[in-house]
Amino acid sequence: MMRIEGLAVALALAAPGVAAAQTVPPAAAQTAPTDPARLAMAGKVVAKLVPQGVYLRMMRDAFPQMMEAMIGQMSGLTPADLGQKDNSGKTIDQIAAERDPAFRERMTIMTRVIGDEMGKVMDKLEPRVRVALGKSFARRFTLQQLGEMDTFFATPTGSAFAQDYLLTFMDPEMMQEMSAAAPEMMRVMPAIMKRVEEETAHLPPPPKPETKQ
Repeated sequence: MMRIEGLAVALALAAPGVAAAQTVPPAAAQTAPTDPARLAMAGKVVAKLVPQGVYLRMMRDAFPQMMEAMIGQMSGLTPADLGQKDNSGKTIDQIAAERDPAFRERMTIMTRVIGDEMGKVMDKLEPRVRVALGKSFARRFTLQQLGEMDTFFATPTGSAFAQDYLLTFMDPEMMQEMSAAAPEMMRVMPAIMKRVEEETAHLPPPPKPETKQ
């Protein structure tokens, strides 16, 4: 069950822009000179694509629903379906209920708390995301391209698109696809961990957690 909890955190961090906000850009990108005019125009464009409070709404309002859909998708599977050795034939939902009768309620609370807390974090990081994305846009697009984006976003259609672009990643259709992919993600985890073990075999074993005397 800890794998499901870990997947919940991973999905939270995988929300659009969250991972990017935690990534340090290459040194060359940090020091590359940027045309002030392109940077200013890029800032205008990004401000429309990342409106104030969008990450808070994504994490607080949509993430718990996505996780509920994912858990529901996986509840009818068996450990064998996920590549684990198990001949009981019991579903994950049945096993979880036997081990922890409060599992579903616990997961519901956990995803709500993750959404709330990650929303607060991203709300604070949001201005930095806009600055970083503005620099990226200024580096990737010409002044003419940025101007055309700005012109489009000033139209009713462009404004509607920019305002809700990030939120579409949390729409039911996207949630359904992400939740449908969750079993496959869980299924490949043993093989991934085995490969990690093989490719780190030449390293000394990690230190064991210190225990209090």
